[in-house]
Amino acid sequence: MQVNDYLFQGNEGERAPKSVKRLIVNPGIQVLPNELCYNCERLREVTMPQGLIKIGSRAFGLCFSLLAIDICSTVESIGQSSFWKCQLLAKIDFEQPSSSPHQLRSIGRHAFRYCLSLQRIKVPSSVNLIGMCSFKSCDGLVEAILSSTSIKEIPSWGFAHCRSLQSLSLPSSLERICDSACIDCTCLVTVMVPLGAQPIEIEAGAFYRCRCLANLVLSQGSNASENSFDGCALLRDRFGKRTDAIVAAMINRFDDFPVHKLCYDHYSTTAHELRRCWTENKEEIDASMVDEFGMTPFHVLFSTTEPSGELFEVLLDKFPYHVLSWKDANGKVAMDYLVSNWTDTSTSLLDMTLQKWIFCRLERWCAKCWRNVMIPLVNTLLAEEDKGRRMTVFIEICSILKKYENVEATSILEMTLWKRHLKRGRSNDGTKRQALDREECRCVCGSDVVIPNVIQFFVGIHQ
Repeated sequence: MQVNDYLFQGNEGERAPKSVKRLIVNPGIQVLPNELCYNCERLREVTMPQGLIKIGSRAFGLCFSLLAIDICSTVESIGQSSFWKCQLLAKIDFEQPSSSPHQLRSIGRHAFRYCLSLQRIKVPSSVNLIGMCSFKSCDGLVEAILSSTSIKEIPSWGFAHCRSLQSLSLPSSLERICDSACIDCTCLVTVMVPLGAQPIEIEAGAFYRCRCLANLVLSQGSNASENSFDGCALLRDRFGKRTDAIVAAMINRFDDFPVHKLCYDHYSTTAHELRRCWTENKEEIDASMVDEFGMTPFHVLFSTTEPSGELFEVLLDKFPYHVLSWKDANGKVAMDYLVSNWTDTSTSLLDMTLQKWIFCRLERWCAKCWRNVMIPLVNTLLAEEDKGRRMTVFIEICSILKKYENVEATSILEMTLWKRHLKRGRSNDGTKRQALDREECRCVCGSDVVIPNVIQFFVGIHQ
């Protein structure tokens, strides 16, 4: 025990002191009482024993310094507002030993509301109930994975005002998305519903102002209230303002895009199935690399939760590298979604993507000096954990690559003009020395671009 450590003994009426920095729960304790550490602003660490069953209401509310929490596998319920306004809480780990499944059944109302630093949540398969406002206003939340749970509804205001939320995966047991469930999730692109799932009822304002929403597949028989998709700019621009028209479009979302469809449903798709789909539909795929939202299969895959590395490798093998540079209707290249959603999986996929998108092109250009500029930037990007700095480095990489593309295009154009002038000079006057032709052409064809930028390509071939 150290100074400001506190051992919770489970005595009646016991509360942790406000000065506590580390809470140690005594083995044998089954319940953390209501408001055990409420407003303990200096609390940074909690150690929970196996055997704990319940976390009481507001047990850790307003613990502004709490950074991470491990929920042991024996916990069955997380009480109302239990982690409310833990603004630095960045990681919630639902500890799950291989010997026994997690026992968590319910997450109470407002349980993680205003956890501003939380970036990712994967709810255990044992959960069958999530209370209203449970993840409301988690501004940093990018990915929420509920696909293995048995919940029947996304509660009212469950993910409301999660303005960084990009992807939300839902279980096949889902029957209802309640009113205002995802209101004002302005970055939400993909809501994953297993293909062939039961019909879903979408209540009023469920996706209000989800202006980036593009990927949502509904089963036949699904229905939505009249204003469910108000403010969904991409959907309304393409399918009109009528809710029934949007629902019909979502039921048939990927009917004409077989590869997109498999990437959306990647949890159920194998690499073999994707290759077979490519072989059987190659002509259609070549004619329809992008859907109504300007999305390639890369966009669809990268905007989902836990994108599949195996499927990505198939896409890399089948599609030309320049497809990775295409922007969707949200103005994003596929890699934007990986950079914003930082997990071990996305880091690995981003590394593979950068190899294809950047270094394959640099090798084609044979520009060794350009490669030397890019390598440290890519390494910095892959090692950076801060989202803001990571995006800054990625933008810098894109900007430099765009500059290189412009130099390449300009150099090719100028070299073509130069050759054209040389040819014209020789045909008009065969008595002139060729060296003189070159000198004259340099004055009018931009050789100041050609000479420094084209020659290095030829030099690079021998390096």
